Amino acid sequence: MGTTLQRVASLLVVCCLSVTVAGPAAAVIRDPQRADQAMAYVGAQERTNGSFPGFSAIGSTADAVLDMAATGYGGEAGAIGFLRRQVRKDHVTTVGLMAKVVMAVVAAGRDPATFAGTNLLAHIKGAERPSGRFGDATVFDQALALLAIEAAGQMPDGGAVAWLTDAQCPDGGWQFDRPHRATENRHCRNVSAAGDFFRSDTNTTAYAVMALHGLATPGSDPFTFFAALRDETYGGWGYTWGFRTTDANSTALVIQAFATSGTPLPPGAMHALRRLQYRCGSVAYSFTDAGKRTGKDVGASIGAVLGFLREPLPVTPVTLGPPWATTCRP
Repeated sequence: MGTTLQRVASLLVVCCLSVTVAGPAAAVIRDPQRADQAMAYVGAQERTNGSFPGFSAIGSTADAVLDMAATGYGGEAGAIGFLRRQVRKDHVTTVGLMAKVVMAVVAAGRDPATFAGTNLLAHIKGAERPSGRFGDATVFDQALALLAIEAAGQMPDGGAVAWLTDAQCPDGGWQFDRPHRATENRHCRNVSAAGDFFRSDTNTTAYAVMALHGLATPGSDPFTFFAALRDETYGGWGYTWGFRTTDANSTALVIQAFATSGTPLPPGAMHALRRLQYRCGSVAYSFTDAGKRTGKDVGASIGAVLGFLREPLPVTPVTLGPPWATTCRP
């Protein structure tokens, strides 16, 4: 990824070019520079309490810290302070949130065994049941838990790995809530149950692929699932069956899954993510029915950073420097 100084210098050059040179200059921006610009936008959205806006402030802030660690952004102290306060207030109670905080803490160079006076990693591992499931974890949270244990340099228990491996749907993907059941179809949906809203999805599958890498071989090829679910119009990935329009978060996660395994990305996959980025770094969530990008989205921008870098989880941090600065004007 280069040194922090090199990355800062290249970002400033690119931003200045985008101000002074019309049109074609944007085409020369490379993906690491796109990640830097997205990080500059994300960093500017940080709230005074250190958090970042999103569906879950804790989850979004933890994800933003991973972006900081991957890009060398040096403004992580406020975000880490926010996460520390949430742990002390007992707001980090689910396996999934604990796992996200552990990955962020490790990526930021802190110790998850003593963070905010709590051993988060011990809480996760201590919740493991005889089945291998971590407490009441969803399949999604189980994958995050394995990634958190790996981030801390430890080896997940074989039962926990097997539970996630066996949760795979026949189509090669994983669904968010629970392992595949005999009453469900190949996409993990029980068509006879009106309340079964979940089916195999790209996000859970991407996390599962990253979590199981080097630990277990899935029964079905998840990259066959990614190929089947790919958006033919824009070239990226949407969330699940019936919602296949390219979105930044899903596309970035699938790109990370490809990077984990070393599997070559299909042509146009990176271009799909690039198309969602605005001129000065912010990233749109998806496309409208008319083919326009939706508005600037903090959550999508947070998700896109690791996609641009093709950086799988857990994140290997680079040396932190000053927060990214940009002279780019929309």
